[in-house]
Amino acid sequence: MTISVNASALKAALNSASPGVLADMFRAMGLGDFVRSMPTRLRNKNPGAVATNPYVAAAAQCLTLPDDAKALFIYRAYARVGTGTAGPLTIDSADAYAANANPAASHIVVGPTGDLLMHGADAWTSIDVVYLPEKYDIKESTLPVTAGNTTWTPPASFGEVLSVLEVEAILPTDTKLIVDPPGTAPAAGHAALDLAKATVQFHAADAVTSARVKYAVASAIDVDALLEAVSNFI
Repeated sequence: MTISVNASALKAALNSASPGVLADMFRAMGLGDFVRSMPTRLRNKNPGAVATNPYVAAAAQCLTLPDDAKALFIYRAYARVGTGTAGPLTIDSADAYAANANPAASHIVVGPTGDLLMHGADAWTSIDVVYLPEKYDIKESTLPVTAGNTTWTPPASFGEVLSVLEVEAILPTDTKLIVDPPGTAPAAGHAALDLAKATVQFHAADAVTSARVKYAVASAIDVDALLEAVSNFI
């Protein structure tokens, strides 16, 4: 079989780059975003030391992550101090997480907002987590809710929606809503992406007519494509 490697791609250019062009290469690939999406180690974090996250299940304990570093998945987690039994935490699949669920005791999961959720009664005050952040751009829009006050559609120009970080009803009442997993039929006070991640769905009884949504979209810089495509830096 013929070896299929593009000798003129950015990957090859990086391997042989002179110092004078490295800055331009790093700028082209969005080096800051690239580093931010690398495996991240959180040490001795106290989930209870930060403000309550109004967009996640109220029964769960939440370690809210930065807007530009929401989790894709967890490699490992270790609880040091709390009401629960200290030791390694069981990592649940985010795909199996149920709407408005409280993870089981000594468990941890990536919630729909990309934050880390643990059993509320474990009340951890010191945990270590190693996780992989998702790579994305952040968008925020306030738009009307249509289809009988149940459907919010993001601007198509913003690209492929990956997840929702926050949903806030603006009208008729300013209310922060709990974000459920995609495909969930949201209960009152909740919202969720549909399975295609094309719209945000609301409960009709909430009668939301306008909503603010903060969401993650596919990064405008496709590092994989850059590494494989013919580079101008050769």
